[in-house]
Amino acid sequence: MIKKTVFALLAIMLVSQGVISAQEAWSLEKCINYAFENNISIKRQKVNAEYQENQLKQSKNDRLPDLGASTDYGVNFGLVGVRVDENFFYTTDPTHNLSVSTGGSVSVFSGSSLKNTIKKNEKDLLASQATTEKMMNDIALQITGHYLQILFDKELLAVAKEQFEVSNQQAERTKKLVDAGSQAMGNYLEIKSQAAKEALNVTQQENNLALSLLNLAQLLDLEEVVGFDVVYPEIPEISKLQLNKPSEIYRTALGIMPEIKSSQYQLESSEYDVKLAKSGFYPSINFNYNWRSNGWWFIDDNFNANIPFSDQFSDNRNTYLGASMRIPIFSKMQNKTRVKNAKIGVLDATYKLEQDKLTLRKEIQQAYADAMASYNKYLSSTEAVESFKESFRYTEQKFNVGLVNSVDYNVAKTDFTRAQSDLLQSRYEYILRNKILDFYKGIPIEL
Repeated sequence: MIKKTVFALLAIMLVSQGVISAQEAWSLEKCINYAFENNISIKRQKVNAEYQENQLKQSKNDRLPDLGASTDYGVNFGLVGVRVDENFFYTTDPTHNLSVSTGGSVSVFSGSSLKNTIKKNEKDLLASQATTEKMMNDIALQITGHYLQILFDKELLAVAKEQFEVSNQQAERTKKLVDAGSQAMGNYLEIKSQAAKEALNVTQQENNLALSLLNLAQLLDLEEVVGFDVVYPEIPEISKLQLNKPSEIYRTALGIMPEIKSSQYQLESSEYDVKLAKSGFYPSINFNYNWRSNGWWFIDDNFNANIPFSDQFSDNRNTYLGASMRIPIFSKMQNKTRVKNAKIGVLDATYKLEQDKLTLRKEIQQAYADAMASYNKYLSSTEAVESFKESFRYTEQKFNVGLVNSVDYNVAKTDFTRAQSDLLQSRYEYILRNKILDFYKGIPIEL
């Protein structure tokens, strides 16, 4: 925290002195889109989704035949039996042999394991894609919260500067009254002290704003954070409260929230795990194919026993077509255990889906309660600002004619400033909570 504060102060000094020029201000949409493209966590999740997509493609390719070829070459030394035409004899000359074969197999029946593997991988891919979407939503909400905090700090800074200016002007006015003999020196010193406090408050608010900007810049993983700023959008005034009931928002959210979709897909994937485990009880049937041929040659000193190599390959070729079946009889209870564990996985995925639904419902209920509370606070703060504003104006008038002392004046001014801060805080809290509720209804986040 100390390092961030020092960095923020340094950034303010450099920008204010013109050493570093400010960057182009970022809108909320630009911040969110930049994070979607550059956030490392999102990139990693997208890579995981690509991996799941490759798994799906491979499971579909597993339905294709398996085909391969091989070749063998060797030299025999010593006594070797050789057949030449109709004659068979032995020779001790080196004999060279070359064989070539090709073969393959295709699955005819595997207990529907290939089909179920494809279905399972489809659900895994959809779950991974939904998880990516959820991660993007979480990042968007974080950015929105930081963005609104910056706007809040900007308004607090404007209020602090305005109050400092008022105190500074009041101090000059009081000094003239003191010089004219209409006010006591103590009043001037009190007002001067208040102005110094408010000057310090301006500095503190500048620091808070700089830290808020730094937090958002670091959330975006920006390489250059000095001079980073955001666009101040036109934010409409808060109108009469119109919120859907939490139960209505929840019903809508169940059909669109990616975390629910992801859990649902994971449950469906685990159900295919059960089907895959049961396929171990069924026989498997494969169709097999093989072609093979070979040829040899050697040189005998007494006679030429070589037959043309091409003729040998034609004469010695062999083709095999067949089918094989594997029937499981006893697998040390492994298949039965796999089925039981797969069913446990389905139960766990079911509980996870229910847990995610409960979490979503609680989050919506909390967001609704927070929105209501911030709206009520906004109404109360609006009334308080008007009340303290009028009270301060009245106290200031009496102070100027010497009817109240500087202590009463500072108390009235402090109460007015605090009421303004509370109003700003409640306003931005309500905006954020309302955006969260809109988000659960499928409305894009924008200002």
